[in-house]
Amino acid sequence: MHIRSLLALGLMLTPAWVSAQAASTPSSLSLDDARAQRARGKALKDEAEKKYEVEKAACQRKAIAINCLSSAKERRTAARQEADTLEREGRRAEREAHQRDVEAKAAKRAAEAPGLEAKQQADAERYREKAAERAAERKRSLAEEATKLEGRRSKLAAKKAARQVKVEEQRKEEAKRAERAPENARKRADRERQHAERVKKIDERARNYADLLKRREVDEAATQAAASAGTSAK
Repeated sequence: MHIRSLLALGLMLTPAWVSAQAASTPSSLSLDDARAQRARGKALKDEAEKKYEVEKAACQRKAIAINCLSSAKERRTAARQEADTLEREGRRAEREAHQRDVEAKAAKRAAEAPGLEAKQQADAERYREKAAERAAERKRSLAEEATKLEGRRSKLAAKKAARQVKVEEQRKEEAKRAERAPENARKRADRERQHAERVKKIDERARNYADLLKRREVDEAATQAAASAGTSAK
């Protein structure tokens, strides 16, 4: 019985001593390995509980179970202590791995800082150059557009002035025609009157000529009749 107690005490003290020894030694586990170790510790703890329940039930079924349940408890305690040790080591290793990552990133940033600063300055300079080029291009485009707009305005103004000149010329021409209208009408009336007079004279000469022809015919007929009568008298 005394020996069993000493063994149990040794089992309980061993994980604590191992844990103390491990705490003084930096862990070399990676972050993933540390998390995996924590998972193994939890799995061992769950397995110890299940195993204890099985052994407890077996002890309760025995007619004579001297120290059966206490032995099962001791085994469960030892397994839980081992699992706790694994979990503590896993958490410590995880913290240390995380700290190493943080320190590595900080060291990397510190090492890259000069180059990063130079790159940022170069990027800023390129951005300023690009911005200046874009501004110059916008200015040039606006100037070209203003020139084109002024050209269109000049063309429209010239066309408008030309239309106004044409309208004014048409107005003056219409005014002249309106001014000449009475004279033109008088001249047209004179021409029509003169034409009518010429036609009348032509008609009159034609009638006179016709009358002359008739008189000649009458005179000839009378002369012939007289001649015929004289011949008959002889």
